[in-house]
Amino acid sequence: MTQSGWRKPTPELLQAERFAEVGEQLTIPKTRAIVATKKVAAAIGLKSQDLLLLDTFGAVTRPQDWEQGRRPIVWASNHFLMEQTGFSLATLRRHVRRLCEVGVISMKDSPNGKRWGRRDADGVIIEAYGFDLAPMAARAEEFEALYEHLQAERALCASLRNAITVTRRMIRAKIEKALDAGLRGPWANLQDVFSELLEGLPARSERAGGLSVTSTVSKHSWPLWSNPLKPPSTGRLKVMLRTLRHQWMDQRKLQI
Repeated sequence: MTQSGWRKPTPELLQAERFAEVGEQLTIPKTRAIVATKKVAAAIGLKSQDLLLLDTFGAVTRPQDWEQGRRPIVWASNHFLMEQTGFSLATLRRHVRRLCEVGVISMKDSPNGKRWGRRDADGVIIEAYGFDLAPMAARAEEFEALYEHLQAERALCASLRNAITVTRRMIRAKIEKALDAGLRGPWANLQDVFSELLEGLPARSERAGGLSVTSTVSKHSWPLWSNPLKPPSTGRLKVMLRTLRHQWMDQRKLQI
């Protein structure tokens, strides 16, 4: 596939052009396409200023531009875009490049590299060169599915963190209760082991994949302290801590 115009083709630009060709065959409302993109912005590598520019592009398109057989092309000047966003020229170019590389816009270049366009009496674009937003139409369904996946993952992470919190508090309570009661056993040593295990807890930003191993701790350990009023025996707590240690070792192997 070759790209017309003066711009040097790159794999990212060529992929964006493929998305634009697919988007041209669809009728996707502007709001749906832009909202779907913004919902997954962080996941696909876009930042807030990228979205500001994307909104600026979308604002100058018309509903009919997003209908099947047409492309929502923006031929606004750099001066207009800089005025609307507050970007410098260098910043504007940087964000345009990122939007292209991510594959949410494409560039339709004229032979001389100038952006321009014209509409007929009904407002339909007859010919235009500039920023092509059709890739967002092509990827709207993809982005909506990704957003649903991200929402499910966030819910799973919240559930796993709750399980980890309950597990951690229960183990600490049992060790402290045994120490306070003066029960025989290596409780101080177990407390040190437990502290070391806590240091291996996943960061709050850890995705569900990293937390899923951790969650098995509660499943394996919960029967060991089913009676919260009865301190566990040294043997039961050792099993509990051994289970924790094995799970963390498995997790570190997965991370490596």
